[in-house]
Amino acid sequence: MALKPIESIKAELHFPLEWEFRVIVESQKAESARLALSEVLAKFGKKADWHAGLNSKNGRYLTFKTALVLSSKAMMEELAADLAAVEGVKFVL
Repeated sequence: MALKPIESIKAELHFPLEWEFRVIVESQKAESARLALSEVLAKFGKKADWHAGLNSKNGRYLTFKTALVLSSKAMMEELAADLAAVEGVKFVL
């Protein structure tokens, strides 16, 4: 039986939209990363409202999450890039 490839979902985003960012950080750098992440949000005129998410199995990483209203795709991409540039950040989802 041959498997058929899964076609990608091409959902279109409509702005403004509410988006929940999840940022995975190194546990050892979590407090300084949290402050820096809040500074990134302030740059975009957003209030820092980070909530703790899940921790990794071995405790090396933890997740911060926050929901924001984004006005454009450019804003979403720039914000994601700035969050990813914070020291200690491993992933931005």
